[in-house]
Amino acid sequence: MIPFLLLVAAGIGWGLWSGKLMPKQLLPLALVIAGAVLSLRGAWLLGLPAIGVGVFWFRGMTLRLSKLRQIPSSEYELAAARWLLGVSANDDAEKIKARHKELVTKSDPERGDGDERKRKLNEARDLLLDDLKRKKD
Repeated sequence: MIPFLLLVAAGIGWGLWSGKLMPKQLLPLALVIAGAVLSLRGAWLLGLPAIGVGVFWFRGMTLRLSKLRQIPSSEYELAAARWLLGVSANDDAEKIKARHKELVTKSDPERGDGDERKRKLNEARDLLLDDLKRKKD
């Protein structure tokens, strides 16, 4: 039992050190470990529900935290998107959409930059609109 707990402690320490595990995730993880220990000691009527609750709690928390990590809040990316569309940080969604539409209609596919340029313009528009939406929430 001791080697198992030492291995679990080492795994948790590595997860915290590498940033793959956040301190907020320790409580549901502790519940899963406690459920596993209870199950190994024969109290599986208490251990299995504890494992189930801990797993669902951990998974729900992980999904919420992963959404927070995916937020493209890099000022560099936002500045590059604003530069590409030619808008300022104070412009609203309507101005961004209008400028995007204007630039997309101006792109000339015969010059060879049509599809790639449209893709970049779409990405810039989506990034800026997502940032505006996030600021409203």
